[in-house]
Amino acid sequence: MNKVNWLLEKDVSDSHEQFIEELKSQGYTYKETSYLKFHPREANKYFPDHDCVLFRGTFNLGRDILRTSWIPGAYMDEKNLRCSTYYTYFGQYLLNNKYFILSLGELIRRREEILEYFKSEGDLFVKPDSNIKPFHAGVFNLNVLNTMQSLESELKRDETTLVLVSGKRAIAKEWRFFVYKDQVITGSLYLVGEERIDEEIKGGYLVSYLSDVLKAMSWYPEALYTVDICESEGELYVLELGSYSCAGEYGCDLSLIIEAGAKAALEDYAAVNN
Repeated sequence: MNKVNWLLEKDVSDSHEQFIEELKSQGYTYKETSYLKFHPREANKYFPDHDCVLFRGTFNLGRDILRTSWIPGAYMDEKNLRCSTYYTYFGQYLLNNKYFILSLGELIRRREEILEYFKSEGDLFVKPDSNIKPFHAGVFNLNVLNTMQSLESELKRDETTLVLVSGKRAIAKEWRFFVYKDQVITGSLYLVGEERIDEEIKGGYLVSYLSDVLKAMSWYPEALYTVDICESEGELYVLELGSYSCAGEYGCDLSLIIEAGAKAALEDYAAVNN
C-alpha cells in the first residue's frame, strides 16, 4: 500500500485531471481543496496529523500546508529559491550572470549608474528576488519608470522590495525540467519565442547539458525542485529555479513527476520517523 497522500489545489493546473488519473493509476490516495477552504489548524480533516502528505498547487496555499505537521507537506523552500540564494551557486551558468540585487528604491537612486553598467538606453530586465513572484518579471524602461512613484505604480510594490536587475537578452526557446537532487526526472519545451508549445523532452543534448550543470554543483535548494533552461544566441543557459509543489508541468511526464515526489516524500518521512 502506498504511504504518500496527495493534496491537490483545484483549478490551478492545466493538467489537474490528468494528474488525478495518474495518481489513481499508481494507487495513491488524494484529496482536493482550495485556498479559501483550507485552514492549517483543521488539516486533520484531510489527512491525520504528522502523516506523509505531498501538496501540489499555488504558493499561497503551499505556505499554509507548510504550517501543518505533515511531512514533507510541500517542496517550496522560499529562502533557497530566492535569486539571492541560488544565484550564488549557479552564477556561471545563468542567462543573467551579470546582475544587481537591490531594493526598488535603490534601483531608482542608482538608475543612471546601472544603465551605464549595462550599456542600456533605458531597458533593463527586472525580476523579484522572491520565487513567490510578487510581480511578473520582464523588461522595463527606466527612463520612463524613472521615479519610485511610477515604478511602484507599475509593479504594485513598495521601495523595499528586493529585485534582480540585469541587461536585456533575447531568448529563443525555454524548457522546464523537474529535478530530484542532482538527477533530471522529466522535461518539457514550453516556449518558442512568444508561442506556447508543450513538448516532452526525452534525453538528448538538453538533458546532458542540465545533468552536467547539476553534477558540477555542491548544492541544491531541496530534494525536489524545477530548473528552467533557455537558448539565447545559440547557447544554453539556466534561466531560473522553481518549486516542485507549485510549478506547471507543461508537457512533462506526470507519472515520473509523481514517482519522484513519492520517493522524496517517503525518504523525508522515514528520516523523521526512524
